[in-house]
Amino acid sequence: MTSAQIGVADQVDPLEYAHLMIPGPCRLDPRDSEVLAQPTRPHYGAGWVTAFRSVLTDLSVLLGAAHVYVMPGSGSSGLDATLLNLFEPGQTVVVADTGFFGQRLIEMARAHGLTVRVAAVEPGLPVDIARVEQLLPGCRGVIVPLVETATGVRHPVEKIADLARSHGALTVVDAVSAAGGERIDLTNTQVDAVVSASQKGLGAAPGLAVVGLGEHGHRAVLARSSRPHTWFYDLARWDEASLDDWEPTPVTMPTGLVLALASSLSRMREGGFDRWLAERAEVAQLCRDGLRALGFDVVEPQGHAASLVVVALSPRADEIREKLAGDGIMIAGGLTPFERDAFRVGLVGMDGTRQTVEMLLARIAEAIR
Repeated sequence: MTSAQIGVADQVDPLEYAHLMIPGPCRLDPRDSEVLAQPTRPHYGAGWVTAFRSVLTDLSVLLGAAHVYVMPGSGSSGLDATLLNLFEPGQTVVVADTGFFGQRLIEMARAHGLTVRVAAVEPGLPVDIARVEQLLPGCRGVIVPLVETATGVRHPVEKIADLARSHGALTVVDAVSAAGGERIDLTNTQVDAVVSASQKGLGAAPGLAVVGLGEHGHRAVLARSSRPHTWFYDLARWDEASLDDWEPTPVTMPTGLVLALASSLSRMREGGFDRWLAERAEVAQLCRDGLRALGFDVVEPQGHAASLVVVALSPRADEIREKLAGDGIMIAGGLTPFERDAFRVGLVGMDGTRQTVEMLLARIAEAIR
């Protein structure tokens, strides 16, 4: 991100903000903050194994994933781990250029020695399935964001995965900005791998990567001709460690972060994950409708609007962000392909509620008078 994209409002000390209405990181629920503030626990022992496996179970249900890995790091580290384990240098993949984060996936795939066929995507629209189909023959996989944060568009990953499987290709979905807000189901779709992180839709603190594999994706990991050229990110190594009833990971885990994630997931589970996801969609629609009523051009392709981020286009975007910053509200600036005259509203953590959206809309209305 350039300094121009960050803007003056983003350079203010984040501790001064009462509301982080950005795509992440999120503001923590006080109950999760209390968990995070507890004395450090060791990453081994019977009690820890029970707590850690509970987190894996919740994530497995939320993602419909047969195998889940939680490891120290960011969403990008989870993507690195997934690409290392599912693909080998020299193989060819299709990567969707959905915007800022789609372009990052292209860079990552090339850094892993993969040959990339780029599926260009029209700004503000979902991935064109026909374009992916043209590029698929001879490819080992398809890599695509579930949600492109720069545009607020949810991409048709299930249809892409169906197409990829028919060509014998794997599908990797970047859900860093989507898990906890969008329906993801690796059990009943052909998606092979999904990657997320703790600090956005999952409502926890930064520092944990989440990797989910379907059975087909997991078999692909185990069927490699050789182990990946990594120790830390070798998922087979994590599988082996998971069987240990005393220390279920091959590395020291940030136990406070894991327990804070467990706390957040437990609240999502209490009312049912389906209800949680439905509420996220309702809050996002309230935000889009409200912004449109105020005269903004809101990115909302039919049936493909994201639930955790809303993107609005306006020549007054920077001015609005500056005024909101003065009120203690941070919203995000635009990113490619809408790096100019755009702002992004994140609906994650404590600020992803009807009340905060109504407050935001009222403040924006004042800002544009």
